[in-house]
Amino acid sequence: MKAVLFGASGLLGCAVLAELNSAGYEVLSPSHAEMDITDEKKLSSYLAGIKPEVAINCAGFNYVDECESKPELAFKVNGEAVGNLARITNSIKALFFHISSDYIFSGEKDDEYLEQDEPKPLSVYGESKLLGEKLAQKFADKFCILRTSWLFGPARDNFISKIVKRWKKGETEFKIVSDQQGKPTYSLDLARVIRLAVEQNLTGIYHFCNQGKISRYQLAKEVFEIIGEKPRIIPISAEQYGAIAKRPKNSALCTEKIETALKLTIRHHQLAIKDYLEKISGEIK
Repeated sequence: MKAVLFGASGLLGCAVLAELNSAGYEVLSPSHAEMDITDEKKLSSYLAGIKPEVAINCAGFNYVDECESKPELAFKVNGEAVGNLARITNSIKALFFHISSDYIFSGEKDDEYLEQDEPKPLSVYGESKLLGEKLAQKFADKFCILRTSWLFGPARDNFISKIVKRWKKGETEFKIVSDQQGKPTYSLDLARVIRLAVEQNLTGIYHFCNQGKISRYQLAKEVFEIIGEKPRIIPISAEQYGAIAKRPKNSALCTEKIETALKLTIRHHQLAIKDYLEKISGEIK
């Protein structure tokens, strides 16, 4: 199978590229310099020339706070460009995979969010990701939207690697937000699911994350318990932290739909974190 992957240098994109290569796919992964997905004319020519059977979009402007000061760029990359990709992949009859976010939801729900729950984003980032979803559905006959959350994994810094690096550099006290909950997602687990979904021509909207609803405060405690360290971890509110963009209080995603569709058993995030920390143990200094 011939696949084209956009955003291959990102945290998730690196994992997806490795997963597809190991499965024997012919994968084209143009860099941003080689292919800017916001350039519709160039994108159209490129995809028409290679005629992939599947296009996977892991690209995005994912700096949540920065999106607040650069809304035009956020909507262009996370919204309009997704529409371009959907339209062009549809014209060449390719399956279009797009990665979306838990931040399309308001966080007002007590239970886990289902795929059919009404989106109500709180931030420019969330709004731009929702626009991308809408345009993908509007222009692509064959699409699969995978919403995920709290991504961590090798190749790029993330919440877990950042706090461990701070500890390694001598910090012994961490103030971590405790009043926002979600589900961590291991990039390698999600990459495997993307491969399975591609192989089974999965279409529609699905949620994927590892199991276990948790706050970032609780997550930090778990990370240091796993590595056997005991820094002082202080719970603070999101208001005290003072992030520019508003985050949902509860963005936990229900994964039953994709578990049923792909006959999956998704592991708990603690097991995934152990694997991740073992993988990067020699890299963090």
